[in-house]
Amino acid sequence: MVIWFEGAAAVAFVALVVGVLMWLRSVDKRMGKLMLLAESLERRAEVAVAQVSDLLDPVTETVKTVQKSVEGVAKFSEATKRIGESANQLSFTVNRISSELNDTVDRYARTSGEKVKHGISDALGWAEVGYAVYHFWQNKRKDSQSTACAGYEQGHDMK
Repeated sequence: MVIWFEGAAAVAFVALVVGVLMWLRSVDKRMGKLMLLAESLERRAEVAVAQVSDLLDPVTETVKTVQKSVEGVAKFSEATKRIGESANQLSFTVNRISSELNDTVDRYARTSGEKVKHGISDALGWAEVGYAVYHFWQNKRKDSQSTACAGYEQGHDMK
């Protein structure tokens, strides 16, 4: 009878070890997937940074043009047009990055548990708040610039 208990204990121990090894292998596969996801996001972020860096040069040139052309209305409108094009390009790039990130997060969330989905939705909510604050700041900046330009034009009309 003791041999049966020892045999049963040995079989239970082997089953436990096999179960733990299978669980560790599953965890290793998931970690591998997470690493691939992180590398993919890093590559996409590098591309986005390169695109944004490429956009900064035209924006810098546009700002220089605006500084030089304050005296001429025609030059001022040309610089405003270039700023608008640069802003549109930046907005397009940000939208592409956001779309890619949402797609990647959505794919990951479909394969993850509810806790991870909740964390991702919280992060996306904060990102949306940040995006709204950025647009609010841009609108206020545009309003203050247009007010400054109107004051400048009134000052020239008096002379």
